[in-house]
This record gives sequence, structure tokens and C-alpha cells, in this order.
Amino acid sequence: MTNYTVTVSREEPWWVAVVEGLPGGATESRRLDQLEVEVRDLIAGLTDTSEDDFDLDWKYALPPALERSVRQFVRARSRREVAEREYAAAQARAVEALTAAHVSVRDAAELLGLSYQRVAQIRPARRARRDRGTATSRSAHAS
Repeated sequence: MTNYTVTVSREEPWWVAVVEGLPGGATESRRLDQLEVEVRDLIAGLTDTSEDDFDLDWKYALPPALERSVRQFVRARSRREVAEREYAAAQARAVEALTAAHVSVRDAAELLGLSYQRVAQIRPARRARRDRGTATSRSAHAS
């Protein structure tokens, strides 16, 4: 499958896309989310192929200040996603430990700063997996 590199820049009020290595391969759109359709239509017309017969690699040529802001945001989003996974895992471990210690849902919620409903949502998921394992081991012993 053919691969085209598309460089996108901002020329107010347009987003301009230039397809590298394709003579006449430039198009524009007022909205960035509509640019892929325009680029695919352009390439298909210039190469006499279907719009699904090639892949696109996108590069953005933004002014340095905008590039820096976007890059900082993307890094911050990645860190947030990691932190959310760590938070969810720590939350589940804490609820599991409190459940094993026979702490009530409401008391666990108070200790963790969560609603009792949230603690109740977490508890059955952990308990159900454990109960399924117990049922399986009981049926294996009964055989």
C-alpha cells in the first residue's frame, strides 16, 4: 500500500495540506477535521486510485509557540492517563484490603474519601472474581 506524507500548516483562515512528492498535491479546508477527506479526494484524483488505497502520515508545521503548547499538552495528557491507571489500581487495592478486614462499605468510603456507592461498585467486581475461583476449585474437588 502506498503511503503519503501530508504536511499541514495554518494560513488564516485555512488549514493547508501539502502532499510530499505529489505534483499538484495541495488542498485547504477551513476546519482541520475536514482536511483528511479533502486530501484523500485530492490524492485519489491525481493518482487515479481509490481513497482507501493509500495511507497518510500527518505532520503539522505549527509556529514554535503553538507547537510547544501542543507538545506540553500531549505530554501532560499522557502523564494524567498513567496517574489515572495508578489511582484506579490503588483504589481497588485499598477497597480490597478494607473488605478483607471486614470494614463496612460506608466506613471504607469515609476512610478513602469516596462515596459509599463507589466503594460498593468496586467491591463486587473484586469479590465476584474471587468467588468464581472458589466455585471452580470446589467443583474440581467434588469430582
